[in-house]
Amino acid sequence: MTISVSGAEAPAEPKRGRLGLVVIGIVTAVAAGGFGILAGHAGQTPGIVPQTITYDVRSDSTVEINYSVAKSKGDEVRCKVDAYDENFAVLVEKEVVVPSGTSSVTRAETLQTPRRATGARVKDCRKV
Repeated sequence: MTISVSGAEAPAEPKRGRLGLVVIGIVTAVAAGGFGILAGHAGQTPGIVPQTITYDVRSDSTVEINYSVAKSKGDEVRCKVDAYDENFAVLVEKEVVVPSGTSSVTRAETLQTPRRATGARVKDCRKV
């Protein structure tokens, strides 16, 4: 026995509008972009850009670091320069001051360490 169903009696399939999918896609893209921007700038102070240029482990007790700090011309900034070992344990830390009146500086510091360092960096720059 065969039962025939006419087209008018078949259950209607929901129609999804392309406009709704486009709106969902745009909202998702904007949210992902915003999250990416926030994640990229987490832990940074806006307007201050510290950069380690080079470091040279000269001996078991000395490391030299060349670094630069870019900032607003009128701001005085304090940064930390440190040397660390193979486990990233800080061996020595020094605070450096970048005075107002300049928008960027490039400097070199020699740090005396209690044992051999494997690297050095400039970090934690804050406006005074």
